[in-house]
Amino acid sequence: MARFQAKPREDGKGPYRWAHVVRSRKGFRLGSIYRQIGDDLNPDETRALTQICAREGFDLRRVP
Repeated sequence: MARFQAKPREDGKGPYRWAHVVRSRKGFRLGSIYRQIGDDLNPDETRALTQICAREGFDLRRVP
């Protein structure tokens, strides 16, 4: 089980902050000020998240 943070890749439009990845009814989303701790993701969810981030242009990092 691991927690992750994601942010949009730099495109010159502004500084982006890392946000925790949380589960939602439709898959994954970035956490907000109301949901600041990311969910623990299993290996299958981690693979899916990695593919989504690569396809949609997000940087991803694992949080200890």
